[in-house]
Amino acid sequence: MTAQYFVWFFCLLPLILPWTNMKLRGKGLVCILLWMAAQGHWLLWGYLLEFKGKNVFLQLWVAGLLFLAANTFVLINIIQQHTYSPVFQQSSYAASKKHVKQR
Repeated sequence: MTAQYFVWFFCLLPLILPWTNMKLRGKGLVCILLWMAAQGHWLLWGYLLEFKGKNVFLQLWVAGLLFLAANTFVLINIIQQHTYSPVFQQSSYAASKKHVKQR
């Protein structure tokens, strides 16, 4: 998987941020910095392989594993800080109408 696919996930962040308890200070900043460092590390080895033609397959593989670990860490933290909120909720009017029909 190339770096562009991970960058595409950024468009989903505004959809989940209102329902998270993660603050920019602390874990939020750690997640951002860790993700950027892992992304930059992976891109460095990818650049050396593709543009410079260097034999860095092992380093790129290790960078890929580290990048996977960083993405997993960030995702776990987002899930742990998530506050459940139903998107579609039955209104009280519809619930009372359904209750009347069942009688």
